[in-house]
Amino acid sequence: MQKFHTIFFLLVAACSPSGKDQGQSSDQQKTGSIGLNDLQGEWQQLTEQDDGTYIIFRPCDADNMMIQVNSDTLVIGWGQDASFALIKSFHTDEAGRLVLTVHDQDENVAKTYYMQWEDDNEPVTSWFLYGLDEWPVRMAHESILYKYTVVQQPCSECWDDCEEEE
Repeated sequence: MQKFHTIFFLLVAACSPSGKDQGQSSDQQKTGSIGLNDLQGEWQQLTEQDDGTYIIFRPCDADNMMIQVNSDTLVIGWGQDASFALIKSFHTDEAGRLVLTVHDQDENVAKTYYMQWEDDNEPVTSWFLYGLDEWPVRMAHESILYKYTVVQQPCSECWDDCEEEE
């Protein structure tokens, strides 16, 4: 199944139109607002600790949530599964959030996701994947992941038959 997803992703990326600023109005291009080029690459979920700092948490029973933007393709790794979508349009709303309308390949429906920048100096974003009424998922771009501590949850917290070192 993993090979299928990889092949499917490569085919979608190869067959997609350039996607460069696709769906962006001429007003957005003039003002320099958020565009798809700003989102290219992989984004990893950050987990806030009690002291307010952020880490990359790797649970023992799933993957850390990730988002990957490649041209006009959006891949979301939800932890135990992934979804693939084509970005059909985008614009910046009155609150300064990027509004992405996507066509989800698995469910064959249109969905809307929102993204906003959280840091003026670093590529850190909040993604509203469940609607604006829900808490966003804080993500860091792959280019700055080295700045965060990675915490691996012990296997024994998920499974009884672990052979990990104490």
